[in-house]
Amino acid sequence: LSLQVLIGTPHGSTHPQWSTSEMGEARAGNVHHVEEMTPGQRLFVFIVYTQIVQALMSYDGGATQFCTSALAKEGWSPVWLGMLGAMDKFGQVATAFVWGGVLMRHDTKPLLVVGLFWKATCCLVFGKLQEQPVTTVMKLLMLSAKLGMGITEALISVWATVWVQRNAPHDARARWLGFAGTSAGIGNGVGSGMASLWNPIYAFFLQAFILFLIWASLLLTPARFFRFGGPMQSSEHGDSEDGDPLMPDLQFGSQMLVQQVVRGVAVAVHHENIVTLESMKMPGHYLDASDEPLDHGFKVRITKGDTTDGTWSQFKMTQAEHDVGLTSFESVRLPGHFLDVSGESLGWRGTRVKVRISEFEHEGAEEEEEGKIAEHSSIAWAYYRLRSVGSERGLFHIESERLPGFYLNATGEKMTRGTRVCMAKEDPNVADWAVFKIQDFTGHYEGPVAVDFSAEATMLGRLSLLLKNPIWLFTAMAISLNCFVTSGISFMWQNTIDNVWGMGNAWSYFLFIFSTGIGGLVGVVVGPKIFDQMLGGFVFPQGKARCLLWAKRMTFLAALCSTACTMLMVEKSAHLVYSNEQSVVYWQLAVLVFCIFGIFFCINSITGTLYGINTESVNEEARPFAAGLTVSFQNVFGYAFGPLLPSIASQVVGSCVRDSWPQWPWNQEAVDGAKYAAGMSYALASTWVLFFFARKAAVSARLAHISVRSFSQSFRSAAGFREPLSP
Repeated sequence: LSLQVLIGTPHGSTHPQWSTSEMGEARAGNVHHVEEMTPGQRLFVFIVYTQIVQALMSYDGGATQFCTSALAKEGWSPVWLGMLGAMDKFGQVATAFVWGGVLMRHDTKPLLVVGLFWKATCCLVFGKLQEQPVTTVMKLLMLSAKLGMGITEALISVWATVWVQRNAPHDARARWLGFAGTSAGIGNGVGSGMASLWNPIYAFFLQAFILFLIWASLLLTPARFFRFGGPMQSSEHGDSEDGDPLMPDLQFGSQMLVQQVVRGVAVAVHHENIVTLESMKMPGHYLDASDEPLDHGFKVRITKGDTTDGTWSQFKMTQAEHDVGLTSFESVRLPGHFLDVSGESLGWRGTRVKVRISEFEHEGAEEEEEGKIAEHSSIAWAYYRLRSVGSERGLFHIESERLPGFYLNATGEKMTRGTRVCMAKEDPNVADWAVFKIQDFTGHYEGPVAVDFSAEATMLGRLSLLLKNPIWLFTAMAISLNCFVTSGISFMWQNTIDNVWGMGNAWSYFLFIFSTGIGGLVGVVVGPKIFDQMLGGFVFPQGKARCLLWAKRMTFLAALCSTACTMLMVEKSAHLVYSNEQSVVYWQLAVLVFCIFGIFFCINSITGTLYGINTESVNEEARPFAAGLTVSFQNVFGYAFGPLLPSIASQVVGSCVRDSWPQWPWNQEAVDGAKYAAGMSYALASTWVLFFFARKAAVSARLAHISVRSFSQSFRSAAGFREPLSP
């Protein structure tokens, strides 16, 4: 059983594949065998209860956005409006943890029945409250109704994410998960249209009516349709082109592990051992293979630290059989990556060149597969000659084989972390800049401590495990910033268009649908073609690394668009304050609309992939709880702060303008335009924070893929497969 859990059931076996969570839940008596749904039944649940219901969960957010103008005229301040837009998200945050735990223990249908009824009732109450005169009590009651909406939105979001992840085909998982963003956008747009073009009160009555109808259909639908069940099996596990599964199938284990093995330099081994390289210029400082990525490879530096705390300072030193004077240094932290003299000049004199940690790749890979040995000249970058220094044992100058006369140099120049290291063409006998002590590593690294994630584990233990998972953490934060950008822009849209360009609800809604709705829809259509078809999906670690790399590129493109918009809105805000009169320039509006179209295209194209990788970055047992925590993150850092923080920024700008020049006869339209333009610029600029977390997620996935390949090599050796030759 343990072996099957590790590597899966062999092809042809009639035994069903159960996840560890399913086995634990079955022992607890909470989950029974789930009958397989037909494709039609699965599609019915997917369309009605994960997509239409998700659209209705977002409908009230769009309707609220286009209520803000009328509410502002009735005395609601920007801060109160920001709280109104964020209150349902605070409700989601407060309960997502709870729903994640409850879904691990109880049947899902009763929970969904209660949740949908509660959501419909809160929408009905919110509409009725808008008919009452505006008082502080009415404001608080409306905030409470929005809070109640968020409580069940969290339940639907957690359930839908895990259900889709467990039931979506492997080759279309990004598309299925991306549809959630599409439905949410459609719901938001329809809600905005109903509130702006029809009536903001009746818009909520309509939402409540449809929710009650779906609630009635839910009562008549079999409970087994809503259980998570087992993950869909697919042949893709066995015939992936990349062959990069973490847990290979027995029948194809040898072939898959061969494809995963770290690509080494194809020369025979004479001797190897694990060493650390200590700089004699700075005692206690060691050569450090960092996890900070470059376009090719990773940064290397000199860092002070405990060599037994992790594997950052450990290198596998290997002597080549064809020339025992040549030595290579492979990072233990980054298996398959070697100390590399890049050849790129550092400075204008040309006497110093950059050093990095690079993976061995060469154009003759096909020939190597046929047993041919790579030429020595093609791998010279990975080799060095050690020159003994003095009589003390272990002291060496490290000379590059690729660039004779260049020695490893501990410069002492400060970096953000550690100090710079390079190769320098200078006399190594002058001072001790080139002297390194190479000594065997004698410590022992225990590795990270595992945290129990069973249903009986404490919430603190589960939370600790998730926060130690960098892929989950950074994708969750990227999802959150994705929501922050989209909700912030959407919430500020009507007031910005109205007060800066003087357009009414009809034109404002048309531009809103074009820039955010159509832009997002195109992104959702194009995104799966990139991530599912072109990149091959994210089932395996290599796929996750590739997909997150492209997600980083897409967020960078979105950040460039946001920079143009931010500069435009800041200039517009300053001009309105300076001139103290409203000025309408339509080309600026056109730039804003098309740039926001680009932002929503890029962001929505990666949404499904981020959700899928976030969910799959943890094991089966952890997914309901992890999905609940992701919902909490996206709502507190995204949907809640998205409307709230730009509204606060808007309020601060408006107050500062009047407080700084209290005697000046301010034009109210100019002040309103300036403050809402400033709030919009705040929402737009946050796209750079999204890029930061997407980049961190891509780096984490890249490191995880390297670690998996290292595991595959060790597993292959233990299984008796022939080891590849190493330097």
